[in-house]
Amino acid sequence: MKIELKGFQDAAVDRLIDQLGRAKGEVSGGGDHQAVILAAPTGSGKTVITAALIEEILTGSDRFTAEPDAVFLWLSDQPVLNEQSKKRIASASTKLSNSDLVIVDADFDRETFVGGKVYFINTQKLGKDKLLTSGRGDKRTYTIWETISNTAKTKADRFYLIIDEAHRGTKVSRTDESTRQTVLQKFVKGSEGEIPAIDLILGVSATPKRFQQLIDGQSNRTPRKCEVNPLDVRASGLLKDRIMVFHPTEDFPTDTTMLRAAVLQWRAMGAQWHEYAQTQGLPTIQPALIIQVQDGSSDGVSRTNLDEVIATIEKETGPIDTAEIAHCFEHDAPLSAHGVLIRKIDPSRIQEETNIKFVLFKMALTTGWDCPRAEVMMSFRTAQDDTLIAQLIGRMVRTPLARRIEGSEILNSVSLYLPHYDKEGLTRVVNHLKQGDPMELPPTDVEDGAKMVTFKRDASMAAAFDALSGLPTYRVERVRKVSNTRRLMALSRLLSTMHEVDMTAWDGSKKLVIETLDAELARLKRDDPNFDAKVKGSGQITLNAVVVEQGTWKEIQGQTITVPLDEKNIDDLFSRAGQRLGEGLHLDYWQTHYDQDEADEMPNRSRLELFLMLQDEKTWKTLESVCGARCEALLKQHKAAIKNLTTAEQEEYNKVNEIAKDPEALSFLPPAEMMLAVDTKDPEFRSYDEHLYVDATGHFVAKLNTWEHTVIEAEIARPDVVGWLRNVSRKPWALSLPYEMGGEVLPMYPDFLVVRTDGAGHTVDILEPHSPALADSYAKAKGLAQFAAKHAMDFGRIEVIRLVGKEIKRLDLMDVTNRKRVLAVDSNAALDLIFGISVE
Repeated sequence: MKIELKGFQDAAVDRLIDQLGRAKGEVSGGGDHQAVILAAPTGSGKTVITAALIEEILTGSDRFTAEPDAVFLWLSDQPVLNEQSKKRIASASTKLSNSDLVIVDADFDRETFVGGKVYFINTQKLGKDKLLTSGRGDKRTYTIWETISNTAKTKADRFYLIIDEAHRGTKVSRTDESTRQTVLQKFVKGSEGEIPAIDLILGVSATPKRFQQLIDGQSNRTPRKCEVNPLDVRASGLLKDRIMVFHPTEDFPTDTTMLRAAVLQWRAMGAQWHEYAQTQGLPTIQPALIIQVQDGSSDGVSRTNLDEVIATIEKETGPIDTAEIAHCFEHDAPLSAHGVLIRKIDPSRIQEETNIKFVLFKMALTTGWDCPRAEVMMSFRTAQDDTLIAQLIGRMVRTPLARRIEGSEILNSVSLYLPHYDKEGLTRVVNHLKQGDPMELPPTDVEDGAKMVTFKRDASMAAAFDALSGLPTYRVERVRKVSNTRRLMALSRLLSTMHEVDMTAWDGSKKLVIETLDAELARLKRDDPNFDAKVKGSGQITLNAVVVEQGTWKEIQGQTITVPLDEKNIDDLFSRAGQRLGEGLHLDYWQTHYDQDEADEMPNRSRLELFLMLQDEKTWKTLESVCGARCEALLKQHKAAIKNLTTAEQEEYNKVNEIAKDPEALSFLPPAEMMLAVDTKDPEFRSYDEHLYVDATGHFVAKLNTWEHTVIEAEIARPDVVGWLRNVSRKPWALSLPYEMGGEVLPMYPDFLVVRTDGAGHTVDILEPHSPALADSYAKAKGLAQFAAKHAMDFGRIEVIRLVGKEIKRLDLMDVTNRKRVLAVDSNAALDLIFGISVE
């Protein structure tokens, strides 16, 4: 793939391959028709996952024998969705060229579909009155039904029907919906005189229930499911972290007041995107302001005063150029409002036409619309449209760079302005967004925009921020792990060609891998007297069924396979070795060991040697150990240089550690700003001194409980304290560490990071006031103790704290004795005993 799949996407491809393999086994064995469902929420990249699956089917892997002549028929509802899916696959896939992605139009006429290609068709073209399905004539030899039937007969279990239900829920006419149901039932159950029931169906949907309803009544086609967890999608950074909802705070605010606020927010986001792009050396993102207006009436195209809308925008932005504004109303003609010509645009083109800054629409802006740069929305509609609002926002929460923006909370947010929503209507929208619906978006954090306060770095605390930057932190999300070999090559590419930190890293790492394999080859020849005979064998070879999943060696007992050693199979085995190593290392190995003098007699020696080596568990583990050590050495050697890179570049090195099989520490990156909800009417929100982040008045405001307040007040009073940070739980930037509870590894966010001066400069303390009444108290203390054991050199104090009356009791885990005691506890009561005997 041209793009790097997110961990959950990779895992989904794994599960789909497994489920398809089982389904194919049923079909090839004469069993019933089979169906597999990819159930993934909006924004998860279902098309990208499916494209990666198609690539693996065509090219093969450790898990799946290549089917280069497989045919894929991609069925959706509407032509615009066919075009959109084709475009996405072309932009993501390295294996499928534009000629391999075929839109089936009215003039399509073939006996069978061609192997190795993906054909796109929609149900609207398959009605009884359509050219594709009509009988033969002067210009047609085969109907589309005959093409499908012939392909199903000749390809058997290598013909895959992909039913794309990802965009269901959009408005379609009764006629189109009836046609859709009829057509889909033909594919699922067969239609006498037209097509047989298709053996292998892959359903791509945001909800498995909808697909299940499609195949109900055909009991022999019970679907296998591959479900993507919505929380994994959020954790991946594909979706924005927060939706900020702005609504009237006065009794009678005007529409124009809130529209003006929306324009100001849009401008602020544009300025931040420009600043971020400049500091990171990236192309800038142009956010779009989406304005939803009321329906039309006999008096005009909309009951919303469009002249006033344009006038309000121009008061904040200056004159609007015709190229900067468009509408998606039901009629195709351009409009004129306040002297500005507003052209018509298809929703699917909003994202790519980056010069468009303002988009006007009414209701139908769901079909074919994916616009990650649409980051601010203003709605003039009334509170009765809360479900539609949620559907629309679901199309706006995608992140423009398909990743979380490190250090900026506003760029990880969507802003929604609702001037006509009363308290009850607003509650319905917020609840709808928080609860989530897979057809719209995963459960999302929703905040009252009026309460959000931005705290920026205190300019006088530069030395304190330097002390915080680079501290060890962990991410406990379910991230897809990879082998150390792949990690090493990814790291080496970053250091050399990407960031020019170490121009020898790439070649040096390749040399290390090849030399390690050479040493293992020598060992195998010493240990196995039959090794050379296996390489020279011209008949057949017996292979262990071995899979390397997420870098971990797995051997499937009792499932050996025997293959003849002809040229085609040797090529396949060599390709499998390449997939296991990654980064084209198999080709480097072959080029290093290719012997021209030996080529005529044994042209495949080095290729078979490599494959057989990678079938040996000890060889794999040795290679993993060597590459892991090399990763650690390179990161340590270039730590200072990496810290001087942009934050986006530093985040790429964090990802190299994040995907390690065994947890590796990442580098803590303090954000440029933090946004917190502050209720000025709540007396529990208090102002604090010496915080590293301050609001426009130079203060930090937070709601701390009694323990937290007492502890931080005591710290501020210390003469050596420079500043402190409220380490906000679950914030993507927060310092985190793992702990285990009930057999599950969870993230812990210590409450405070305190920066102090010492003889050598600045040091950072971790302080964790934690109530013994909480069930996880002892488990978090153990996690903190394990963290302290690994990273004692990076901190001054690491303390678990209790408040007994007015007395602060501290247990410093930098002390080895305290640490050993805490690591031995198995209950809160046992932890209480340690506090009772600890030396303060």
